[in-house]
Amino acid sequence: MRKQVYILVAALLLFTLSSCFQDLGQNPPFDFPEEPPKPPISEDGQVFHMSFDTDYKDAVSGKSATMVGTPTLSEGKINKAYAGAQNSYLTFRLADMNAQLGSDLTVGFWYKVNAVPDRAGLIVIGPVTEGASPDAQNNRTAGFRIFREKAGGKQRIKANVGNGTADGWLDGVEKADLDPATAGWKYITLTLTKGKAVLYINAEEVATNNLSQISWSGCDIMSIGSGAPRFNEWGHLSDNSLIDDLRIYNKALTAAEIKNIVIHDTE
Repeated sequence: MRKQVYILVAALLLFTLSSCFQDLGQNPPFDFPEEPPKPPISEDGQVFHMSFDTDYKDAVSGKSATMVGTPTLSEGKINKAYAGAQNSYLTFRLADMNAQLGSDLTVGFWYKVNAVPDRAGLIVIGPVTEGASPDAQNNRTAGFRIFREKAGGKQRIKANVGNGTADGWLDGVEKADLDPATAGWKYITLTLTKGKAVLYINAEEVATNNLSQISWSGCDIMSIGSGAPRFNEWGHLSDNSLIDDLRIYNKALTAAEIKNIVIHDTE
């Protein structure tokens, strides 16, 4: 009797192993359930999105930026990224955006800093400085300027916003410093509402300013990768850094919404 039980158990084991190996080698192979794809980043209020995956085209309007110099595409945070070069940048006509920019705004992008040169413009929208030479443009009464400057051995991200008659600064001092040797990719965000401007790095607030309201008077182009041609008097010229997935919204995203973008693009 015991011998028969052993034979039965052995037979069951052989059958189980055979079934397992058949599952592993079956044709067609066994389809294990896949993880559902990540939900896309919300496009609510989005008026501009340049991914830099294959070109310099805004996915919202379908219009392309004008290239100055020899920027290229390189490995980015998400697929490809804008790679700056000396005397190189992009400009995009505001008239080509699908909607006019208003008093509420968010500008967000991934950024991998290159400390050469030691100061540069990142994203700039500003008016012409009437009566000044092309290399002395610095009218800060309208639009905004996101830029970086040397701070010891680091690079400090700053912003400046014009309200129509004057300008306000967002300088987070050490909180806004990036170490070029270790920073890697950081998500830079500027949000504007009536009464407040906030600068974030990786969804963490680094600077604020009680801005009355942004003015767009005289603003007709956006520069990507340089302060030129509208913010160049102080040497905030082309940036050799990487810029990826530039988004602009006609609303001020909350810190939580910005954090969701950071998490989405990092996971």
